[in-house]
Amino acid sequence: MNRELVHQLEKDGFVIRLYLEPEDMAPDWDFESEEDRQETLRKIEQCVYLWFIAHVVALKHGHELGHDYLGGCCYESVKDFVDNSDYFDDMVDAAIADAKKTLKLLNS
Repeated sequence: MNRELVHQLEKDGFVIRLYLEPEDMAPDWDFESEEDRQETLRKIEQCVYLWFIAHVVALKHGHELGHDYLGGCCYESVKDFVDNSDYFDDMVDAAIADAKKTLKLLNS
């Protein structure tokens, strides 16, 4: 697995980690023009923009219990994704919900 830990926090008794994983697919959203598309691709290629799959993990006592993934992420920085995107908060909530389901299964 090729992933890079880029951010960590604690929420609701879980350690939350954000990993970036390589995104192999090209951006497929609608661009205003072909020039805009080429400029975005150039910025991704030159690492001006980060192009990644976001992988959020919820851990308890060092065990990965919940996960959420989002592909096709294009941001200028990790901080921009974490602080200025509703996606990250939603992913944290989804990973925690997944972790709680796992704990419930383990305790039954």
